[in-house]
Amino acid sequence: MIRRRALLSLAALLAACGVVIAGCGGDDEPASGAQSVSLILDWFPTVDHAGIYGAIEEGYFEDEGLAVAATVPSDPAASLKQVGAGRADFAISYEQEVLLARSEGVPVVAVGALITHPLNTVLVRADRGIATPRDLEGKTVGVAGVPSDRPLLESVVRSDGGDPSKVTVRNIGFTLGPALAAGKVDAVIGAYWNVEQIELERQGVEVEAFRLEDNGVPDYDELVVVTSDATIRDRPALVRSFLEGLRGGQDWAATDQAGAVEALVAANGDLDEETLAAQLEVTAEILSPSDEPTLTVDPGEWARFAEWMATNGLLTKPVDVAAAVTAEFLPDDS
Repeated sequence: MIRRRALLSLAALLAACGVVIAGCGGDDEPASGAQSVSLILDWFPTVDHAGIYGAIEEGYFEDEGLAVAATVPSDPAASLKQVGAGRADFAISYEQEVLLARSEGVPVVAVGALITHPLNTVLVRADRGIATPRDLEGKTVGVAGVPSDRPLLESVVRSDGGDPSKVTVRNIGFTLGPALAAGKVDAVIGAYWNVEQIELERQGVEVEAFRLEDNGVPDYDELVVVTSDATIRDRPALVRSFLEGLRGGQDWAATDQAGAVEALVAANGDLDEETLAAQLEVTAEILSPSDEPTLTVDPGEWARFAEWMATNGLLTKPVDVAAAVTAEFLPDDS
């Protein structure tokens, strides 16, 4: 699934910033002797990329001998193919998209998880009498229209003993937050609990989130670091060094949240500092988890989610999960 916002036009951002290299308008030359590394983001810099910009701005990549250029994609749907074809070293993508690409023969591999749990959620208005997922019966849920919307929603409703056929689903495109704020729908799926939920609450709209992994959907990694089979085969040291630097950035961003906000605003001037600070506060724990190593991926978890995707018609071709994800290159826990 391509992130819903990636389907919106990037023209305004790209016209304003050009290609983003460690921030809008960046034109720094690589440090002498540093290895140039290309990284395609999934979208423009947001709270979810705090670790990347931390690693760039605080020198964690530089410590590994890397000069990382982070770019906003002009076509997010093409990022994995670009990496698979060797036109970029790394990309940020989604577990679902990696599994789908791998099933289509695109030679890409997830080597770490930027965001280790689902951000997508069922977000409900607190004034509509929806205390549990079953209470969505008889209510109207707005969706963006991506293929995963209905299977995810149905799994959440069924997990509480509800009947998905009694839920009215309305395609409202990508205006999920505004539609919920205006009361046009009772709930939405496709909004993120660390982004839209925070934005709505700051607007005075009381909402509750039914987290997917707590309500019938297997846990999965929202955002992952992807490289190619060829890079793993021919340049394994690069993969290890990149992940080592990124882990330093992730841990720093979770700890020095004020510094991370500053780095992100420097990269994307359209971000509101106060809102971003509130978003980072709730995101920090999954950027740098307290109960597992930063960037960790679990192939067994991926296998369970791939099975769920297949069962729900989202994965129609066989996929070798062992070829789609590896924890081999993650830094030592010490």
